[in-house]
Amino acid sequence: MLFVLGGNGTHAGANVIHKECCRRGVKVAVVGVPKTIDNDILLMDKTFGFETTVEEAQRAINSAYIEAHSAYHGIGIVKLMGRSSGFIAMHASLASGRIDICLIPEVPFHLHGPHGVLRHLKYLIETKGSAVVCVAKGVGQVSHSITSVFH
Repeated sequence: MLFVLGGNGTHAGANVIHKECCRRGVKVAVVGVPKTIDNDILLMDKTFGFETTVEEAQRAINSAYIEAHSAYHGIGIVKLMGRSSGFIAMHASLASGRIDICLIPEVPFHLHGPHGVLRHLKYLIETKGSAVVCVAKGVGQVSHSITSVFH
């Protein structure tokens, strides 16, 4: 029996091993145990490392909050892991209570327009004096767009 703990790459490798064993007629059971901090595997409540990752992400959020609130019209931007899911960004944002805007791949949004992120960010700066934005990695280059508008 071969037990494999890991993410997509590790399981792809396990699949290659399984196929090669089948090709050679070797009887081997390959068991895949998902290990991803993203917590993005269907039918699993929590994956290894997710809670720790959310706790550590809150440290980054707290730092961004302090920096944003220490500057005139400061904006703190925290980019977190999550190529195809925003579970880490969402959970860390909710747990910290310090995020004004959280962008995740699962929820479409517009940067511009009357209901756009930039309009809301401008409103936050005008009313609160600062803002903190959390962006999941899979959202793309949004963090660059937001910072370029205010420079």
